[in-house]
Amino acid sequence: MVYSYIIAGELLHIGNNSPTQMENELNFYLGIIIVIVAFVIIATGLALVFVRYQKRLLFKQKELHELELQHKQDLLSSTIKSSESERMRIAKEVHDEIGNIFSTLSLTVNQMQEGNTIKPEELEISRKLIKSGITGVRRISHALIPFELELFGLQQTLENHFETVSSVSIVKFELEINFNLKSLNNDVALAIYRIIQEYTSNCIKYSGAENAWITIGTNEINNMLLLSYRDNGIGMNIEDQKLNKGIGLKNIESRALSLGGTFNVTSELNKGFSSTITIPLTNNTLL
Repeated sequence: MVYSYIIAGELLHIGNNSPTQMENELNFYLGIIIVIVAFVIIATGLALVFVRYQKRLLFKQKELHELELQHKQDLLSSTIKSSESERMRIAKEVHDEIGNIFSTLSLTVNQMQEGNTIKPEELEISRKLIKSGITGVRRISHALIPFELELFGLQQTLENHFETVSSVSIVKFELEINFNLKSLNNDVALAIYRIIQEYTSNCIKYSGAENAWITIGTNEINNMLLLSYRDNGIGMNIEDQKLNKGIGLKNIESRALSLGGTFNVTSELNKGFSSTITIPLTNNTLL
């Protein structure tokens, strides 16, 4: 009743005013109503925009999560394929090389037994076969487990590796080490050695580079081990999925991730290739 009274009072007050004043007051109230309606429309529009933004954000997060899962699956699949390929290669080498050596040696020994006499040339053949078998076993064993790591440590093993690579490659490799590699545990040392092997192998096979630089150092602020690689080769388009999904790069990334690290690549066509790996220096990576 109070509300209706106020309205009536206003109408009465308006009715006592001149037509111009009435029009002004009506325009005033109409303006207020328009402002309120406009505010409601804007608020509703903002709410709709916010809802759409939230939906898009959730969709993007879901998409990124699915891409991350797919990437991890690809890495795992690549690692498994690489391991199986390596096993098949080693099995083939053992079968073809070591198997043939001992088959020939067995034949030679049988011939000696049949003749009841040992000829000097047959004995020499046997010695060569035995020596060749020992060399083959050492080479295959080294491919599986680099014994140099235990005997000489990572730094000396890397220096020996680049000395060997430089003798058979036109690429000039430069290794710079600014960290005490002896403080790393065996698993990390082996992973770094395999990563650098992959870098050098990819460089020789695909880069067309004349020079390549490998640096091992630390970021003391974040307590990280930094491993960087750079060459002046033909580079690559990192947006090209066929190149980006190469087994070599995936092997490097999977090894870095297995140590809790990160793997980043920067490259352009005809502008070389560079890559950085960071590995946290924690109780899990240090002796």
